Amino acid sequence: MKYFSAQELVDIYNQKVKKSPEYFQKYASLEPYIDDKIANLLNGKDYPRVPCVLDFKEWIKKYNIIPEKLLCTCSDDFELSYIDPKIGYLLQYEISNNTGDLHTFNLTEKDFDFIIFSQTLEHLYNPFVAVEKIYEHVRPGGFVFTSVPAINIPHLVPFHFSGIYPMGLAVLFESAGFTILEMGQWGNLHYLEYIFKHHGWPDYEYLKSLGRGTITNEEANIAQCWCLAQKITTD
Repeated sequence: MKYFSAQELVDIYNQKVKKSPEYFQKYASLEPYIDDKIANLLNGKDYPRVPCVLDFKEWIKKYNIIPEKLLCTCSDDFELSYIDPKIGYLLQYEISNNTGDLHTFNLTEKDFDFIIFSQTLEHLYNPFVAVEKIYEHVRPGGFVFTSVPAINIPHLVPFHFSGIYPMGLAVLFESAGFTILEMGQWGNLHYLEYIFKHHGWPDYEYLKSLGRGTITNEEANIAQCWCLAQKITTD
């Protein structure tokens, strides 16, 4: 486990977490970004998954990520539709019966070049242990992608333990040995008001109607965040 000085934490925030004003305007109008896959996400799905997947799509192109061997924890994660690994493994994470426990798993295969697990960290009672386990299963130079709520309603109770803000997510992965390459986030007050009032998750059409055709991403009202990290070693 790596520990950080105050200055190192400031550097992580300024260099890897803090987003530009342009980022928060990027997906205000989704029309330029909608393809058949994104269209499926717009139909009744929890809205933050949309900007998350759009960032994912951009990042894998930016870093030319073409995985040979992939590990994922959910076979229907939307991100999977944008990659085509030669070999794919599923570690089905089941909380209630201890199968696929991300705190303790130990696979024979430990050379994955990409691991994807989304909307999972909030359901881990010790996320640092789980991220360390994931680190052990990524080959040098390999990547990991995850998303997590910062603020959410309780779900899958009693197996819902926390929310994580972008800075917490970055430090979690950096302290386990990863290097953060990209961070993303989304949230607005309409979304937060809706989830606590209705105890459900609003979709694209609902939020667009409140925003008169656009959907704001408000830096101060974070609902979900996500990151792309890499295992960079000097061995």
